Amino acid sequence: MKLCVPSYLFPGTWLENLEAMVALEWIQGVELLFFSYDEDARRILAEERERIAALSGRFELSLHLPDPLSDADEELVAATRDFVKLYVLHPPTSGALAWAALVGSWRSRYGDDFLLEYTGAEAFAQAEARAPGLPLCADTGRLLKDGISPALWMQERAVRLREIHLHTLRGGRDHVPLDPDEQWLRELGPFLRGFCGRLELELFSGADVEASRAALELSMGGFA
Repeated sequence: MKLCVPSYLFPGTWLENLEAMVALEWIQGVELLFFSYDEDARRILAEERERIAALSGRFELSLHLPDPLSDADEELVAATRDFVKLYVLHPPTSGALAWAALVGSWRSRYGDDFLLEYTGAEAFAQAEARAPGLPLCADTGRLLKDGISPALWMQERAVRLREIHLHTLRGGRDHVPLDPDEQWLRELGPFLRGFCGRLELELFSGADVEASRAALELSMGGFA
């Protein structure tokens, strides 16, 4: 597996975060977070694109696409396709037919690298029905919130799973650093030891990511 983090561990732009992470040798990949693609995001990406692309030799890059998704977001895919390996999609909360048609058209043009993320049972099931067979991204916080065993969910979908967003749930809040003593994390360990995809510690500070990495290492008995 490749240990990855989001592109926001420190205050700053995508490039500023990537440059700050270069010295952290254990980070193998980064997910570029594009929760929207407005004029500011277009301007910053245009300024940073060449240097981000150059850093794709150091980091394997994925990209979190905006939610909700729109036709205009194809500009973002086209601008990054030569250095981004995977694109993560949220299932839509409405308009599943139009969403599926849009994603299908992108897959035909850019390849089968668009991942459907689990963000909740109902939305995920609707997206699966409209766009069956998409590669998958598991989100452990959302699975735990729905009372689903992450280990069982991933084992049942292992052939389609290409990225995992790893974090825990505490007091009803997700994106919380891992605890090595949690039962669900110990149960997930055997699956993770054989996982060949991207494992993203989905926390949004350097301290939280380091704490989760240490907890993961303890729960797995080390990184082989």
